[in-house]
Amino acid sequence: MTTYLGGPESDAALLARHRRWTAMSANAAHEGRVFRVESPTGDTVGTVSFTPKEHEGEPIFELGWGVLPEYQRQGWATASVRGLLAHLAALPSAHRRVAVHAFPRVSNEASNAVCRAVGFALLAETMHEFPPGQHHASNNWRFTLP
Repeated sequence: MTTYLGGPESDAALLARHRRWTAMSANAAHEGRVFRVESPTGDTVGTVSFTPKEHEGEPIFELGWGVLPEYQRQGWATASVRGLLAHLAALPSAHRRVAVHAFPRVSNEASNAVCRAVGFALLAETMHEFPPGQHHASNNWRFTLP
């Protein structure tokens, strides 16, 4: 699952990321969240997240998602991203950002397909940093919230 995210992480890096993600829940709802995606039977399917950022001088929400291997290619990522976009569109206008971006690696066909399916517009190929310290060629997809 980490092929497009810089490869496996050390136990210390996993713990640090988990702490960062958990800490986001203490922040205001518009300041970022990681949501657990759950099947109708209660199984964990994956995660979907957003983080407020600045991109080229514009305030944006950056999205990310991951689906466990046994649930991939079943529409979970597309449905989760659509749900997250609806959540972001429902934020009070004082906290909403018009632009939502996703930066999947150019070679990540599945995540790029999710962006297309959900209605993101492909802006350009760019160099993106994720995880911190690792730069890679990615596609810059943009979705404009209503």
